[in-house]
Amino acid sequence: MIEGHGDDGYLYEGSLVNFSSNVYAHFNQTGLLRHLTDCLENVRHYPQPAPFTLERRLAQSLGIGEENVMVTNGATEAIYLIAQAYRGGNSTVVCPTFSEYADACQMHGHDLTNFFTPPGSSIADVLHQLPSDTDLVWLCVPSNPTGEAQDSESLFRTIRRTPELTFVVDASYAPYSLLPQIDPAEGARLPNLLLIHSFTKQFGIPGLRLGYVTGSEALISRLKRQRMPWAVNQLALDAGLYLLDHKEDYRLPVKMLCEERKRVAGELQRIEGFAVYPSDCHILLCRLTDGKASELKEYLAQQHGILIRDASNFEGLAQGHFRIAMQNPDENDILLNALRQWTAR
Repeated sequence: MIEGHGDDGYLYEGSLVNFSSNVYAHFNQTGLLRHLTDCLENVRHYPQPAPFTLERRLAQSLGIGEENVMVTNGATEAIYLIAQAYRGGNSTVVCPTFSEYADACQMHGHDLTNFFTPPGSSIADVLHQLPSDTDLVWLCVPSNPTGEAQDSESLFRTIRRTPELTFVVDASYAPYSLLPQIDPAEGARLPNLLLIHSFTKQFGIPGLRLGYVTGSEALISRLKRQRMPWAVNQLALDAGLYLLDHKEDYRLPVKMLCEERKRVAGELQRIEGFAVYPSDCHILLCRLTDGKASELKEYLAQQHGILIRDASNFEGLAQGHFRIAMQNPDENDILLNALRQWTAR
């Protein structure tokens, strides 16, 4: 899907308070920008055909082998490479979720099933309901757009007990949840699990496009056979090395974001016309009980300088659904006041 994602402030004039992107917007990037300025001369040369140096450093930081990690041009490239590596497979996508899983599967000739799970259910609860010919299961943990997570121990046990299925678990939002998540080192010991990770979400650098996949040596080797040379640009590689050396400067305020999610959800439930769904991270999926999210989005952008995500184009959601990602308390209050004004029109 080229159009219809969040963070589309480029459609509007002026700066916007951005609740549309799921990326925390308040990291101090001064050091990274200074470092990249010093690295600009590197663009005169090709990057490594495959990002060996960053993969080695990343593997060391995760406590896994180089053979267990593959760096990609954003988590999105990882999604498409996985679909390509399993071209013609039978994929089940757990919905509602990020559209790129289904798009990548369709591009590479998968027999695709969109499987809708009830709120609060785990993959273990519904595994017996999946199509019998499924060989790949795609799920986002915590989920986009709902923010719901899965119990990591239950998920791990389920994956281990079903070796006939390969699980593709997008863990891009794991840094935003207080709940335990599958550790990459543990996951790499399973022969049927691929974990997708995102520098974008962890370090707030969506414009640089940097992600990675972890898994067993056999699975990662299968993916690496699909990738193009020079897929990750030099400045992204320079940024990745810098960020691994400065992780202490990028501590997400997860406790604050989750507390704000609870507070904002409670305030929204007191405003007539809004419904709120359960979440385990900084994301809130909401629904207008009357009206279109597209109209609310335009109103907030034009009248209040606020950007939200119209979530009506997620498979299985309706025209009233929208998604917001928590920012700082004062910004969240700006959003709440604007939503009250929308209701009072």
